[in-house]
Amino acid sequence: MKNITIVVLALMLSSNVSAQKKMNVTFEVGAVCGMCEERIEKAYDVKGIVIADYDLETHQLNVVYKTKHFPNILDVHRLASNVGHDTDLIKASDEVYAKIHGCCKYREEVHQCTGDHEH
Repeated sequence: MKNITIVVLALMLSSNVSAQKKMNVTFEVGAVCGMCEERIEKAYDVKGIVIADYDLETHQLNVVYKTKHFPNILDVHRLASNVGHDTDLIKASDEVYAKIHGCCKYREEVHQCTGDHEH
């Protein structure tokens, strides 16, 4: 009986630990300005995301997320593409990309974000 209790407790603890599993990933996200950075980080302000930090210089987004909420890594990438930013796995739809501000058009060769206008 004592062994059964230990096994049951071990199973309960292991299932609780796996439910709280966190992953840390870093991937590329297209962007050109501070407004892009804000948009990207705001898109990751959702349940299940622990940390989201975008580095505009390197175009790398570091995300710590709970696998319970995001069992598929594509769901993590989709958060950026849903607000108009391509990742190294998912391209934002042309319709969503078209809605971002003109100075945020990172797919264009010439970027003219002066930072002196309201967005």
